[in-house]
Amino acid sequence: CPICCLPLSLDRNLSILNECCGKLVCVGCDYANLKREFQGRLQPKCLFCRQPMKKNVEERERNTRMMKRVEANDPVAIYEMGVFRYEEGDYEGAFEYLTKAAELGDAGAHDVLALMYDEGKDVEKDEKKEMHHLEKAAIGGNPRARHNLGCHESERCRYERAVKHWIIAA
Repeated sequence: CPICCLPLSLDRNLSILNECCGKLVCVGCDYANLKREFQGRLQPKCLFCRQPMKKNVEERERNTRMMKRVEANDPVAIYEMGVFRYEEGDYEGAFEYLTKAAELGDAGAHDVLALMYDEGKDVEKDEKKEMHHLEKAAIGGNPRARHNLGCHESERCRYERAVKHWIIAA
């Protein structure tokens, strides 16, 4: 984390991407900043570059800095745009962004693509592609993908392999 200098977790749920400057910060620093702003009745600003935070989804979508990072093939920015589209229900757009991020080597993108192939969201259910993306994400260090691989191995009665995956994921 560029604020507290602690190493960022591989779990993307434990870090926040500031769209204005493109910096990943830990949730602890983000929480401390939100608490400081709330208690001081301050305007929300970016924790790193101090730019005012965007107020709604339309402003976030039009964020030119984020789009510049996407156009520059930044895998983290592309992944974040894909997740944003996925959460909004635009599965086709999410698939495009996540596929590009996965091609650039983002483990989180592989994990979400595996989820899309598992659930059949805007793509045909395909267990082979799901497993491919899970394996790529697990190799890339994604703990959730590693855990899900353990679950797949357990379903196939390969308990020793499942336990190994779960131990690595822990």
